[in-house]
Amino acid sequence: MEWDLSDLYRGPEDPRLWEDLEAALALSGQLDPKALEDPNQAEALLRRYEEALEKAYRPLNYASLYFATRTQDPTAKALLDRVRTRYTEVRNRLVPLEVALRRLPEEAFGRLLEYPGLSDLRHFLERQRAYAPHTLSEREEELLNLKGLVGRSAWSQFYTEYTGRFRFLVGGRERTEMEVRALRRDPDPALRREAHRALYGKLLEEAPTLGAVFNAVYLDYLQDLRLRGYRHPLEPVALRDEVEVKDIEALLEATQAHYPLVERYYLWKAGRLGQEKTPSEDLLAPLGPKPKVPFEEAKAMVLEAFRRFSPEMAAIAAKFFQGRWIDVYPRPGKRGGAFCSGGLPSTHPYVLLNHTDDLDSAHTLAHELGHGVHFYLARKQRLLNFGASTPLAETASVFAEILLDDLLLERMSGEERTLLLAERVEDAINTLFRQVMYTFFERGSLEARREAALAPEDFHRLWQEEQERLYGESVAWTELDRSAWAGIPHFVHYRFYTYSYALGYLVVLALYGRYREEGESFVPKYLEVLEAGESLGPKEILAQAGVELGSEAFFRYGFGVLEDWLKALP
Repeated sequence: MEWDLSDLYRGPEDPRLWEDLEAALALSGQLDPKALEDPNQAEALLRRYEEALEKAYRPLNYASLYFATRTQDPTAKALLDRVRTRYTEVRNRLVPLEVALRRLPEEAFGRLLEYPGLSDLRHFLERQRAYAPHTLSEREEELLNLKGLVGRSAWSQFYTEYTGRFRFLVGGRERTEMEVRALRRDPDPALRREAHRALYGKLLEEAPTLGAVFNAVYLDYLQDLRLRGYRHPLEPVALRDEVEVKDIEALLEATQAHYPLVERYYLWKAGRLGQEKTPSEDLLAPLGPKPKVPFEEAKAMVLEAFRRFSPEMAAIAAKFFQGRWIDVYPRPGKRGGAFCSGGLPSTHPYVLLNHTDDLDSAHTLAHELGHGVHFYLARKQRLLNFGASTPLAETASVFAEILLDDLLLERMSGEERTLLLAERVEDAINTLFRQVMYTFFERGSLEARREAALAPEDFHRLWQEEQERLYGESVAWTELDRSAWAGIPHFVHYRFYTYSYALGYLVVLALYGRYREEGESFVPKYLEVLEAGESLGPKEILAQAGVELGSEAFFRYGFGVLEDWLKALP
């Protein structure tokens, strides 16, 4: 199944696409910041601001999705480049209004907060205000937006295009990166090792080029920190996510304190494999026969898992198949990995997969459909309240995977159940512990970049130090493993996004715990968390479901669940 993007535009030549961009440009040039001083005028002004954003983002969303399945197509590249340039023009025309809102005199800003017509935007307004100390002049903000076209955004696109061309000869035929990564979970040890050598050998070979990309995006971020007056590299991330830097540091420290759980698991796995240590080529090795899960079977299982929890959730997920809002299989030119694009309140989400007919792909389907349900329910909000803040971004996706596992565990017993429990622990390690390891690596390499550009050997060394700290004495590494950092796109596309997977995972465990305690009465509370979008801060949204984000109990409960899973392993 390939997705149908016609709900957005009929194709790259659809005149409506360019009409929307022109309308966005016209609207964005007619927004007088002085209207913010009158709450009644401000209400109308912000609705026009939303309209401009919508008309600009819809073409960008389409162009990005179109490019995602055609990364080597010159037409797709040109379209994305042209649309991104136009989108930046719109964003630049909106800068005066955004700067004025952030710098509005306290008395005038207070009138906006008290005005009934803006009551549903109170959180948005407060969020804008929080950026005031780090907002530059109109001209400077415009220049930074323009710089982004040839800086961060350009490097991000280059990385996607460049790595999208990688091909690997494994098992006697040419394969894409995602196919090779899937083979690292293959039951055949020889094939796993061949895939390991091909993947990390290629990354080692390409480290000079990919390292140059890392150096460029790191320098771009360091310049932004200096220009905007941030005192800590995590400060813009904390501001974006509506937490404190100390909250992020507490998460990193609490997770690192539980690193011995990872070492404990991989020593257990080594024993199952008949080894003293787990070979790095076998980190993802199945411990027993892995079922083949064709896409139709995965689809049926995921919908059943959703239905058992909430018929509404299952009905929304079914729309993705009925409307072809999903692109399923890997093919040449298609970007690797998987994602859910949330779209707009007036549209609907789209999901990209690279399904390889195994249980991991079934979990990925559950994960991305969880995101899809989240975005679909958040469409009840207006555009300025749409989406999900980073701490809640994985709330539905990881929860959906646990729902799928619950269904599977009920169907299994004995060795099958042990194997799935082991997979659940490995998923926790990959979603929680490895993401924190990534954050430590990113922070360390970013700090090193302050002094000078990093050579590939510098990246290799920092990466291996973090790997050894996480896994302790439980893994036997190869020389090629040092290059794995170069194949993680999050380090290029975002700054410090990986920590949010860890935070999101602990949020999910807390919500899941409430569900186990309360049963069906919890379901409406959970769906309200998803429907809330960004109408409130994450702490407020979670408090309504009985979860206190970042508390000592929050961490204790989350890691306690993981310890219980480990204890259940024979």
